[in-house]
Amino acid sequence: MLRAMFMIATASAAASSNPTGVLTFLAALGAAAVCIGARWAFNVRGAVDTTLARRRAALELMGQRAGDLSLADTKSLGPGFFKFMGGVITVAGLALLALSLILATG
Repeated sequence: MLRAMFMIATASAAASSNPTGVLTFLAALGAAAVCIGARWAFNVRGAVDTTLARRRAALELMGQRAGDLSLADTKSLGPGFFKFMGGVITVAGLALLALSLILATG
């Protein structure tokens, strides 16, 4: 996916085209990734706890539908996983913002 975004960005940055739309898209995607990732990485307003509660409720519902109540008893993903993924998403968002800035000034 990242390769496809680089191809789009470099193709749009040709001398005969105007890359404003692509740069805006990359900046918006990067800003959204930073916001969502930071929510999970720093557990802003209980984002990780809410996600874990939703996951547990979904597992209980799937277990009830399947008739297998042991699904809800299994050890699911812990808060550390979501905090790690939030950090990864935040760094990727910052990379997208940096890419759009580099392409805009270059």
